[in-house]
Amino acid sequence: MGDVTGDVVVIGAGPAGLVLARLLHRAGIPVTVFERRSRAELTAKPGAGLIEYRTVELLRSVGIADVDLEFTLRNGRMEFRTPTASTVFDYGRLTGDRPNYIYPQHQLVGALSDALVAEGADVRFSTAVGAVRQDADGAVVTLADGSEVDAQVVVGCEGSRSVVATAMTGLRTNREDLPARLIAVIADAPPLEGHTLYGLHPRGFAGQMRRGPHQTRYYLEAPATDTAADWPEERIRSELARRLDIHGKLDDVPLGEPTVVELRVRVNEPMQDGRLFLAGDAAHLITSAAGKGMNLAIQDAVELAAGLVDRFGPARDGGRLADYTATRLPAIWRTEAFSMWYLRVLLSGLRNGSEPAGAVPGGFTNGVREGWLAALLGDPLLARWFAHAYAGVDTSP
Repeated sequence: MGDVTGDVVVIGAGPAGLVLARLLHRAGIPVTVFERRSRAELTAKPGAGLIEYRTVELLRSVGIADVDLEFTLRNGRMEFRTPTASTVFDYGRLTGDRPNYIYPQHQLVGALSDALVAEGADVRFSTAVGAVRQDADGAVVTLADGSEVDAQVVVGCEGSRSVVATAMTGLRTNREDLPARLIAVIADAPPLEGHTLYGLHPRGFAGQMRRGPHQTRYYLEAPATDTAADWPEERIRSELARRLDIHGKLDDVPLGEPTVVELRVRVNEPMQDGRLFLAGDAAHLITSAAGKGMNLAIQDAVELAAGLVDRFGPARDGGRLADYTATRLPAIWRTEAFSMWYLRVLLSGLRNGSEPAGAVPGGFTNGVREGWLAALLGDPLLARWFAHAYAGVDTSP
């Protein structure tokens, strides 16, 4: 066995790992965080940024919102643009003014890691983990340099290529790879509109996602075979202009390097095996539709922290920890279902089958989109359901 550092080792300093570590450290549970990237790398690249109402309330209930994180930038409206119409949907009104919030992931992890380090928690950046093993006496984490660290529990929060998941026995992976990709690019400029834009165009989906007052993220649907090299800046500007109907508005806006967002979905179950646990992307991947991934990760972390505090705190009660998978999986599957459904509304390349000779390209997909928008505007029950699911509100007032 190696050097004993504490009861819990967390691998990965993303939203799940840092929220988990913050709650354990605050409860007096010894915890060590290993993150393969430097702090500068971890906080340099903007990523997800949409936080559900329920997630903010959950963070508020455990003393992180309004303490470590201030949620002030609200988002309660979205606009759907087709070649023939523009529809603004005020989902905040339908949820009783309970919107979601804009908080870019790189800023969130920066704030949480700073809070942990300031309070003396053991957070080790630029420290890669090579392997994990467990036995009846505990678990051992082997670092990339060959040194070993002992723990009572190891939690994998390190993303889809999780060494903790690899060490788990009996893990079942449910997955699907979707036949499309998203090209993402960050603009160093305010959003063109003060709300989310969804472009539902026959050429493919495009989106404007707010990332704060001075940055905006844009998405473009692309074939599954495309790479970033297939999308030079001129093509990105041209397609955004056409699909979002923003001709000329991005001409002088600086754009960052494009990245490819793979549309892969996956759920690992169970999310625990003996002393090993998974949270966030290590446990499940979800499409980027509606920005649910960071929310699931944070919700995992809060539930797992409660179970670990019960188990290693004064109560010494392992009941909640034993039920971690059973508690989280129903919410994960519901969210996966919503995200998959919504993605099929947004994208043009996910239709099944082939079009008959002489058909209008994309005609069926576009007809379905128009039908969905008409239903959203005309059916108050559908509108209410979608608003609550999108914003992450569990009940109406």
